Amino acid sequence: MAASYVLETMAHYPVLLAVVLSSGCFLTYAIYQRFYHPLAKYPGPLLASLTDLWQVYQFLTLKQPYTLTQLHEQYGPVVRYGPDKLSLTDEDAIPVLYQKGGKMYPKTEFYDAYGAAHPNVFGMRNEAQHATRRRHMSHSFSISYVKELEGFLDSNIAILKRKIAEHAASGKAFNLKELLHYYVIDVLGELAFSQSFGLQEADEDAAAAMVPPVVEHSLLSAATGAWPSMTKTLKRWLPYLPYKPTKALFRGRQACANLAAECVARRMRALEHLRKENLGATDQRKDILTNLILARDPETGAHLTEADLQTEAFGFIIAGTHTTSATTTLLFYHLLHAPDIMAQCVSELDANLPDLTADQPAYSGSIAESSLPFLKQCVRENFRITPVFTMPLARRVVDPAGATIGAEHYPQGTSLAVCNHAFHHNPDVWGFDHNTFRPSRWNEPSVNARARYLMHFGLGPRQCIGKTVATTNIYKLSSTLLREFTFVLAEDTEAEKVRQGGFVGRLPDLVSVGVSDLGTPLMVKASLRSKQAHNQSTAPS
Repeated sequence: MAASYVLETMAHYPVLLAVVLSSGCFLTYAIYQRFYHPLAKYPGPLLASLTDLWQVYQFLTLKQPYTLTQLHEQYGPVVRYGPDKLSLTDEDAIPVLYQKGGKMYPKTEFYDAYGAAHPNVFGMRNEAQHATRRRHMSHSFSISYVKELEGFLDSNIAILKRKIAEHAASGKAFNLKELLHYYVIDVLGELAFSQSFGLQEADEDAAAAMVPPVVEHSLLSAATGAWPSMTKTLKRWLPYLPYKPTKALFRGRQACANLAAECVARRMRALEHLRKENLGATDQRKDILTNLILARDPETGAHLTEADLQTEAFGFIIAGTHTTSATTTLLFYHLLHAPDIMAQCVSELDANLPDLTADQPAYSGSIAESSLPFLKQCVRENFRITPVFTMPLARRVVDPAGATIGAEHYPQGTSLAVCNHAFHHNPDVWGFDHNTFRPSRWNEPSVNARARYLMHFGLGPRQCIGKTVATTNIYKLSSTLLREFTFVLAEDTEAEKVRQGGFVGRLPDLVSVGVSDLGTPLMVKASLRSKQAHNQSTAPS
């Protein structure tokens, strides 16, 4: 009687019926996800176990990797951060997923959100296509090829030194982060497209307006990729959402895509002109894009299409204008907040490398790396404590039998990821002082052996193809600038806190859009260290 009454009442109130049914479905789903799902035994936030929207929100806060690190501190080496997603900080997972994984642990749908119209070498999930594209690009990023192009880095470092010398002469504070960023963008233009973007020589307002909006693209990709079941729908319909912040993200992505298309068109016109003028290979400059234009598929002999070239040029702009400058900025941040360590770097430079001559704007990257073991430890410690590439590197378990890593067995379909920042701050791996910038830890054999597991460039066949370019830049910049200038923090209160040890064990303010950066300007003052530095820095470029 009571049941029939309830049913009759529901029939007269369809909205109530819909609410009750939907509430029941959601409750059933929530109970299953939280208590009966194959991943239910792994701890994590309640909302994360129910919906990928939790992860979308984390990216939008700009604190995703740091929140994930805190969750690992709370829950241990395995954290459930999505309905089918697990984050791992066990070092046993790294060689399995990234060095040996291959077809057994392919990239997940997260990467579909990256790239403009087509997947570039970073976003490609097809292993065969990725291997072919990487072969097309490998020579342009080889050590020998980077050495050939090092002169273009030197000419841009000369401009950077002149800018710093001007600030030193004025005695005014300046934002070192900004100057490093402009330098790296101009160098990318030289190496990838045979033409500097000209930010270093532009006035302040013009330079700021010329910075490619890669942050907007990266945030848009990370947020939409974090909800893989909706990624394609979001990419299609979000541009029509009448919400200014969202529209700004899409404008940023389109601006980067337009810049890539312009760079490709310009180089193709230049090569066509050389062909029409019957000029040979010795008359053209072989930048990275040109090598791609001329490359042929080893099996078919076909060239890359213009769409493929635009896709890779887009990838160069996204990857090449942010990560190196952010990494170098963080290195200088750590040195400025640890003056004794900076002084040791300077002493090593003075002892191991000669003064730069008038026709030598910068040290060779390879010589600096091989001649300065303590600086090398500082660079490695910077990669460890504040890695810039911080998105979870998600891989899918495809074996029907699942996967066993360490003591854990993970079922087929599980998305497994190691977040660099979380792994690099696992106290079980790096010790209780993992938040302390301590380069000397790399003298310890047990720690040094773990260098092969640092994930700042990724690992294995999917490792960042631009690693050689980035490391060359970092060693050239750090060795040259430390040799020729003395840098101090501009804020007296901050400098006093450094003297009192107030920054030991404290990480800087960081933000992440899947790629991390110092969250504030790096305000410094500089002075020239030598007569040679003065002569070079004031010479016309």
